Order: sequence, then C-alpha cells, then structure tokens
Amino acid sequence: MRTLGSIAAVAAAVRDDVQAESERLERDVAQQLARLAQEEAADVVTVPEREPRLAAARREARGRLAREEWQGAREALEERERWIERVVVAGQRTLAEPEELGQRRAWLARLARGGLERLPGDRFEVVVAAADAAILDAAWCREVASSDACQVRVVATEPTPRGGCVVRTADGKVAFDNSIEARSQRFQSAWRRALGELYES
Repeated sequence: MRTLGSIAAVAAAVRDDVQAESERLERDVAQQLARLAQEEAADVVTVPEREPRLAAARREARGRLAREEWQGAREALEERERWIERVVVAGQRTLAEPEELGQRRAWLARLARGGLERLPGDRFEVVVAAADAAILDAAWCREVASSDACQVRVVATEPTPRGGCVVRTADGKVAFDNSIEARSQRFQSAWRRALGELYES
C-alpha cells in the first residue's frame, strides 16, 4: 500500500477509485444488456393475435351461457315433475274416495265394456274388488253384455288392481286389464302432456 501524504493526494486517489468502479459498472451493465439482447433475439415469442383471442373468449362466453341455460332448464323441469307428482297423488286420493252407488256402477260398466270390445268369444268374467262385486248384480251383467248371446259374470277377488276391473274370457286364456293402474300406464303420455300444458298455463 502506498502512503498518502496530503489531503489532495487522498482526494485524487478516491477519485481514481470511483472512476475505476464506475467504468467497471458500466462495462458490467453493457455486458448484461448485450446478453439480454442476445437471449431475446434467440427466443421466439408468439403473441396471440387479437381475433383468435376474441373468438376463444366468445366460445367461452357461449359455453358459460349454455351451462347456465341448461341448469335453469333442468331446475324448471324438476319443478314441473314435482308439480305433476303432487297432482297425480291428489288425483289418486280423489279416485279412492267413495262414490255414489249409481255413479260407481256406471263407471265400472264403461270399463267392463271397454274390455269386452277387445276380447274374442261371448262368455266373460269381470274381475273386481270384493267391495265392487257387492254392488254389481245380474241386471248390471245384462246391461254390460253386448248382446243376448253374450254372458257376463262378476268375479270378486282380493287383492285386485287399484280400482277398475279386469275382463277375461271364461276360460281365462285372454284378459284385458282395465284397472286404474293399467289405464294410467296406457295413457301416460296423454295425461302427462295434458298436465304439462296445465302447468305451463
């Protein structure tokens, strides 16, 4: 280490050191900038174009809207199904309520005739619940028969399909189920369509 004698000499030495450090920093910065420039030149940066980005955003928005619409439609459908189920339960309760005797006989006669029209032969059995069999007499059987040659007999059974009757040939080989449950299944598309229209209105 050299000996610095005067203040002027010390100041000169400090200035020399500062100048040297400044030049070194400038060289380092210049080298770093040159290296970064080379790296940037070597990297291929693909910037998405405006139109593809907009198209992707539109697709995403349409997809989100479609999902929201689907969710809303599903919730509306579930609510409609719950309403239809409540109506069906209320209808079943109404059908289970006791009817006036004449109305009950007339209703069973319509169901029995509907079965007779679909079966071959002229001898039939009308299978009903025991409670209904008690109100269906020989006069009812003659009323239901399609002609004098047609013979109809009432058969009581328990359990029986929920309401209505089952009409079968006397030999039991062919039968037509005209119970409430069977009719409900046969006409399901019709009554569901009617209930759906009522719900929408």
